[in-house]
Amino acid sequence: MPATALHPASATLAAPPRTGVLIAGGDADPNITALLRRANERGLNVVDVRVGAGSNPGLTWDMQADTLLVEGEEIRPGCGFLRHDVFTGLAEKRASAVFRANAWYTVLHGWMLAHDEFRVMNRDYAGQVNKPFMLRTAAQCGLRIPRTLITNEVAALDEVPGADDMIAKPVPGGGYTQMVRDLRASTGLREGRSAAPAFVQERLIAPEVRIYGVGGRFIPFAVISEELDYRAADDTRVELLPVESIDPSLLVALGRLMERLRMEFGAADFKTHAETGELVFMEINSSPMFVAFDRESDSAVSDAILDWLTAD
Repeated sequence: MPATALHPASATLAAPPRTGVLIAGGDADPNITALLRRANERGLNVVDVRVGAGSNPGLTWDMQADTLLVEGEEIRPGCGFLRHDVFTGLAEKRASAVFRANAWYTVLHGWMLAHDEFRVMNRDYAGQVNKPFMLRTAAQCGLRIPRTLITNEVAALDEVPGADDMIAKPVPGGGYTQMVRDLRASTGLREGRSAAPAFVQERLIAPEVRIYGVGGRFIPFAVISEELDYRAADDTRVELLPVESIDPSLLVALGRLMERLRMEFGAADFKTHAETGELVFMEINSSPMFVAFDRESDSAVSDAILDWLTAD
């Protein structure tokens, strides 16, 4: 008596080819909206999977058959771009919105990673969202980094000349940059220690430059703001810079860092050293927002993403 097949998918049947560009994320994410608009302008076959307050598509991933159905139709995209939906949670301020966003991201990211033939940026990303690791690795790759301590001890700062004129920011990220002198006045201490270590760094000056790296292509912008941390300002402006205006050795080192971190897509932020005028590396983000930069560059970042995804 023949054995009964336990798996619906047969290894002997060739699967149909994968086609189309999957673009997935929050329905209120302006970056996803900008990328979708550009993809449609270019006439690409787009698979649009947006979720959030205004959209809750039906999805079923059958692990045994390895089929992904959206709204009852199987989709077989060959490449794609995904962003975690942070905007719905910020707007609704409910734990359920954050849970929903995490679940959708986990499923779609998992599906992308489970298919080696699917072209997706940062598949093998090795940064682990660890800022101290990134900063030290940037220095090892040849980028200049600011004078940096990571400490929770006041005594360690007392030994650094000009410490009050340095800046401090949270190690995990997620908080604004502040002056050390202001933190000394406002932070509670126990036995001369704060509750958590923080980055303490020399203060850098304008101009600030953000460089998008997309599949080996570099797109630099000037970020113009009067604030210590431009994210705290409403009047921040960005301007596209010619790539020739950036020191070639810096681009080589940045490329080395992205290769070390196995990143095809990211944005590196730099500020200027007050004495030498050199651009100094601050951090690199593996999932940066880019819509404001697209507006000032005729969608240069979106085009670079789509070029990489659809390359033969």
